[in-house]
Amino acid sequence: METKNLANLIVKHFDFLTQEHGFEYDISAHQYSKEKLQIEVQHVSGELNVLFKVDKKSTSFEEVMSVILKRAFTYPDHFSSWVLSMGDVDSRLAYDAKLMKEHATKLFTRDLVL
Repeated sequence: METKNLANLIVKHFDFLTQEHGFEYDISAHQYSKEKLQIEVQHVSGELNVLFKVDKKSTSFEEVMSVILKRAFTYPDHFSSWVLSMGDVDSRLAYDAKLMKEHATKLFTRDLVL
């Protein structure tokens, strides 16, 4: 049985960043890096954040998706605003990774405006 901890779930859902896009993963920082872009996952006190960092500026996944989609991005209603269980973390990371894969061209093949 697979252990559901944050590091395992990050690799489970975001390893396509290393395999398909040449990012390197730092397990201790929960962060993928390539050139000047870092994608970091944080899970603290019931909040799950996927952050895009460029030149020490940090932008949330929601803000990045809003720019890409050209409209305000919000999670579907079935996602709770609090991400407490590892099952919730698993579901949210799966959703975020799916969106990243769908919009990879816009995210990783040009300078991301943050």
